[in-house]
Amino acid sequence: MDLPEQPVSGSATLEFPSGAADTPSRTNPRRLAWWCYGLQAAGLLLYIIPIWLEVYIDTRRAREVAVDPLSESHRYWRVRTTLMFLIWSILGGLTLPFGIGWLILIPAIVWYALRVAYGAQRFARGLPVGTPAGPARSA
Repeated sequence: MDLPEQPVSGSATLEFPSGAADTPSRTNPRRLAWWCYGLQAAGLLLYIIPIWLEVYIDTRRAREVAVDPLSESHRYWRVRTTLMFLIWSILGGLTLPFGIGWLILIPAIVWYALRVAYGAQRFARGLPVGTPAGPARSA
């Protein structure tokens, strides 16, 4: 069956700008950041699946976010927060049989929740939360 070279009248054709095949996707970095903050918040209840999904998105979409300094600062904040939470929660889970796991898990959960809320609140206001060299400091 031969396909027509011209589109059928009334059908839309997709035209991509030059170099579009080189870009992984054309998502809005700020919308992507909100999705990641939502996944972090969901991680408080569902733990592993949303947290690993958030880490995957933040690490795989770094090129897209790099064009927006605000989203980039929040990406670093989210990745540091999530990875530190994973380390402390695994350590707390491993020490639960010894009776000291709760002393590690409860502060880790509170710390994680506060950092997610603080980062989302600063993102909503359009303020950076930190830099790759360290947390944001006021002059």
